[in-house]
Parts: sequence; C-alpha cells; structure tokens
Amino acid sequence: MRRRFSLLLTLLCVPLPGLGLAVGCGQTVIVDDPSAGGGGRGEAGAPPSADGGGGSDPGRDPLEEYEDPGCPDTGPPVTDFACDPYDQSSGFCAPGDGCFIYVQYPDEPCGQEIYGAYCAPAGPGRQGDPCSGGSQCGAGFACVVTGSGTQCVELCALSGDHSCDPGFVCEPIDVAGMGGCL
Repeated sequence: MRRRFSLLLTLLCVPLPGLGLAVGCGQTVIVDDPSAGGGGRGEAGAPPSADGGGGSDPGRDPLEEYEDPGCPDTGPPVTDFACDPYDQSSGFCAPGDGCFIYVQYPDEPCGQEIYGAYCAPAGPGRQGDPCSGGSQCGAGFACVVTGSGTQCVELCALSGDHSCDPGFVCEPIDVAGMGGCL
C-alpha cells in the first residue's frame, strides 16, 4: 500500500506539459506551451535565442505607424539673441543679470524652434548644482537635463577652445550651436 501511495504522489508532482500545468507539490503554475505556435524555439520565460527565436511577435514596428506631416524645408534656424551668452561682461545685460539661453518649441507640427538669449537676474547655481529653471543658475550657465538629474552646466562653444573644467566635455545642448560642460 505504501508503494502505491508513493507512486501516486510521484505522479501528482510531475508537470503535465500537455495541459501547461504543474499540479501538486507547491503552487500551481500555468505556463505557455513552448511548442504551441512559437515554433518550439524557447521555453516559457526564457530569453530569446541568438537566432532571434523564442519569443512571440512584438507587434508592428512603431516607425511603420509614423506619418510624415509633409513639412516644407524651413531654412536656417530662427534666432532671437538679445545678449551674448558666451560673453557675460559684454554690457548687454544690467549688473547682477546674466545672459541666459532658451528654446521656444513650436505649437504646430511643422513649426520651427526659436533659439535665443535674454537678460535676467543671475542665480547662485554653479556647475552640477540642481535646478528647475535658468533663473536658479549663475551667469554663463544653463539649466539642463543630464544623466545625473536637472542641473546647472557651464556654457561652452562647440567649436574652438573649450572652456570646460578638467573632467568635463563640451557637449551639444538643446539650443542649436551651443554646448554645455557635461
């Protein structure tokens, strides 16, 4: 009798792959049958194999759904620089003010960005200080989103002599032709 009971218990603990169930001996787990429709190229929960198999079709390529709005060529960027962001002592801005860059994004799909600079009171923020807007950064700095959060970065010219401190590289930022020490 004991042997029959042991055999019955063993049979109940064996997964039933045809049903996609594992019954008894712990939790009941429902898994996809890897041989049903998937070509048998992988196991349920296993990463795809090197030949690209093992997974289900992820659906349509998002780029296939993109529809070009048919915008005409817009020409050179629109600029509105009221001051020189690279030369904070140029006299364009009042004492205590800094020259800050900005991007005005278009409201319509075929609109064009406006890149510019304006004078505003300089904040206390220096390289790497957290910020939520340009007014929190000092003159010659811009508030940008970085891999370390939103912070003040020193402006730099993308071409020519870079004024970045050691350990930083002049990288392009949102304003066309401008760089920030990142």
